[in-house]
Amino acid sequence: MTLSRPLQLASAATMLALLMTGPAGLRAQDEPAAATFVSLKFDGACDAKNNRLWLTNSHTFKTVAATIRWRADGGKDLVEQFFASPNSVREIGCAADADIVEVKFADF
Repeated sequence: MTLSRPLQLASAATMLALLMTGPAGLRAQDEPAAATFVSLKFDGACDAKNNRLWLTNSHTFKTVAATIRWRADGGKDLVEQFFASPNSVREIGCAADADIVEVKFADF
């Protein structure tokens, strides 16, 4: 059985599309969002009004880029991006309050 030239091209294009979006595309959609692996915690006192602020990444093999809004008591709001390596806890600084603005997997 021989296929006509247009049908051969259409079949080849379909196969290429399936190969490019196949299992890899499905895995990316099934993976939990980067934010599910990141958290902030206060542990230890800096002074009477501020505590040590820590960023945690529980992902086993991906680095995350987390944008954090934080401020010390009486200080100005800071918005900074921190990179947390896999399975790490990283100290950010002394703060009275903080929240996560954005989290994504690092692109490197």
